[in-house]
Formats: sequence, structure tokens, C-alpha cells
Amino acid sequence: MKKIGLIAGNRNFPLLFSSRAKVKQPSLEIIAVAVKGETQKRLSKIVDKIFWVDAGKVGRALEIFLREKVEKIVLAGQISPYRIFKDRKHWDELMHKIFKNISDFRPHSIFSEIIKEFESQGLSFINSITFLEDYLVKEGINNNVKVDSSLEEEITKILPLARRIVDLDIGQTIVFKDKAVVAVEALEGTDNTIKRAYKICGPGFLVTKLAKKEQDLRFDVPVIGFKTIKLLKNLGAKALIGEKNKTLILDKEKVLSVSKKVNIPLIGV
Repeated sequence: MKKIGLIAGNRNFPLLFSSRAKVKQPSLEIIAVAVKGETQKRLSKIVDKIFWVDAGKVGRALEIFLREKVEKIVLAGQISPYRIFKDRKHWDELMHKIFKNISDFRPHSIFSEIIKEFESQGLSFINSITFLEDYLVKEGINNNVKVDSSLEEEITKILPLARRIVDLDIGQTIVFKDKAVVAVEALEGTDNTIKRAYKICGPGFLVTKLAKKEQDLRFDVPVIGFKTIKLLKNLGAKALIGEKNKTLILDKEKVLSVSKKVNIPLIGV
């Protein structure tokens, strides 16, 4: 693979993907389509070419990749739900076509249809975690924080319920306290879900971040970042549980170091 296209969303995921891709394959040319108001500007210092488009300009992104003779594409980073539900003035013809073809606004439905449109033009999407194997949650305790038997028992009790909820494709983040579901992620994202849960139950909660049984790793990969760890520290979380080999840790060294320092175990299941 000599050239790859990158559809870059927000936060650090696109930066991590691009920097690791360059380490693993120094000669790889990365052509990025960045979303105005979402993608970090410093991505331009890592990739070979970057094109800025408004959210909803799917046809423009397709044109760019075809013109640049890109065959493989990766999706990295989220797009704010605001762009989906409210900011439709920038949508192009292809985006409107995509939304006519889907039955609901779940990320799975939207991105599956986008991928289908790109594939019809001879392009293909690869797993978002390509080049990032070292940044995935591993099985067991990832940060060497001791877990006592009562916490182990609590995790054993809540996991089957968490998996059933995630498989319904509602949200990847679920907050528990005393084995009860306190909050389930909707479209507000991980951190807002945790804040909502804290308002209900206070400190001492557990957070699970899991993938669906048949998770399509080309998009919507579960992600843990340093911002979330700081939030868990400030709100007094008891543990963070992630899906092994499918949940990505951004800012990995900081995440593991700080979570260990504040005694919040990061556990892969």
C-alpha cells in the first residue's frame, strides 16, 4: 500500500493514526479530507496532503480521493451529532441521497451507506485500527492497579447486561453503580454520558466501553482518551472497563499513567 485516504474527524484519533502509519510505513502517502470545525489543524503537519471540506460534503470527499487516485480509505475520529441533525445547510447531493436510503440515523446505518457509495466507485475502507495494534486495550488489567474480589464480582455481574445493551446498538458507554444501570450513552458521547450519570449517582461508579458482537471496525471504534480519564478522576470513578483488542487508547502513556496514579483500574474484557 503506497497511498491511503483519511477521512479525519475530531480529537486525536486522526493524529494518532497518521503518525503511527508514518512510523510503520514511512513511504506511505496520506491524503486527508478534514472536516471544518471538527478536525484539528495540526493534522496538516503529519499528512502529505490535506483538503478541508464542510461536514456533509461527501461527494466532495469522493471526488478528492478519485482525483488523487486513492484506493484504500480509513475513517478516524467522530463527527459531532450536531452536524447530522442540525447543520444540514452544507449537505451536498450525495449526502442527501445517502439519507434517503437509510431507515434511521444510527452511525452504523449512516457510515455503512457512505461506504457502499464509495465502494461503488471502486474504493474500499480498511479497519480504523490499522497500524494501531499497540494502542488497543489488552485483556486484563492494563495499568497495574490492584482489583479486589468485590470489584471483580461486580464486573462479572454487570458485563452480561452491558453486552446486551451494546448489542442493541444504542451506545458503547454504560455507567453502573451498585450493579444498576445509571446511564446509557445516546448521541451525546462518552464524557457527557459520564457527567449525566454522576449527577444521578455521585462517585463510586463503573464505566464500560464495549464493542458490539459484530462491530464493524471500519468505523465507530470504541475510543478512550485522556480527557475521559481526567473526568473519571475528578468525578471519583471506581473502574473503567474496555473491550480487549477493539477499544483504542489515545494518549496511551498519559492514560495509563494517570489512571494508575489515581487508582482507577483500566480493565480489558
